[in-house]
Amino acid sequence: MLRQRIITGLILAPLVLSALLWMPSQPLALLLAIFAIIGAWEWANMVLTKTSAKISFVAVCSGFMAFAYYLLTAEHHHLLMLLMSIYWVFALMLLSFYESSWLGNSVLRSFLKQSGYFVIVSGWLALILLHKIDASLLLYFFLLIWVADIAAYFSGKRFGRNKLAAELSPGKTREGVLGASIGTLVFAALAAQWFDYNAVTSVYFVLLSVFSALISVVGDLFESLLKRNAGVKDSGSIFPGHGGVLDRIDSLLAAAPGFVLGLSWL
Repeated sequence: MLRQRIITGLILAPLVLSALLWMPSQPLALLLAIFAIIGAWEWANMVLTKTSAKISFVAVCSGFMAFAYYLLTAEHHHLLMLLMSIYWVFALMLLSFYESSWLGNSVLRSFLKQSGYFVIVSGWLALILLHKIDASLLLYFFLLIWVADIAAYFSGKRFGRNKLAAELSPGKTREGVLGASIGTLVFAALAAQWFDYNAVTSVYFVLLSVFSALISVVGDLFESLLKRNAGVKDSGSIFPGHGGVLDRIDSLLAAAPGFVLGLSWL
């Protein structure tokens, strides 16, 4: 599995990074929308049973994305980023009280379904907004989440003893989260120098980056709740060793709104 993950990552990473740096905003928005729509289909597969309902779910997500991109103003975008940042804090609280008895509950299923619209649309929009601010910041954000993921994986594998959320994601450990925090702190500090921020701005940028990395873990756990409730291991199988699109972008979707919001206060 690790070998497959590495091979797939080596193939995808240069393509993704090139697109983030050199594609204009509108073509990039379309490209990311395609991935978001695939992710929406995977989400629908986990919360709905009828094909017609799944198609409707994807269609509504697509409509919301078009509406947010073409009709909402900058003030509306800012408000949406704020609301979704609050949402992810609420999600953290929800996950901290999680019990396996919740699985199959109709209220939980309805909540997960409705959440999909907001998570997918706001995450996608946040990535587009970040690209409009500066393509290099979008590239940095992707690298930041990847660094957090890699650091969490290897530190958890080497030092992991205490489970983070045993019933949701048995593989995640508190040591892994600590490793992710340290890894992103170092990476963010180096990036702050590269962006040539002053001392005060650098400290803020590093703290924002570490916070975003921690929220990305919440996004990962939230998708684990989705998969557990659906009784599946992965959201899909499009990427060998990595699962589905949603398995790859769940952390990005969760962390992006708060990161964009934080940058607006930089």
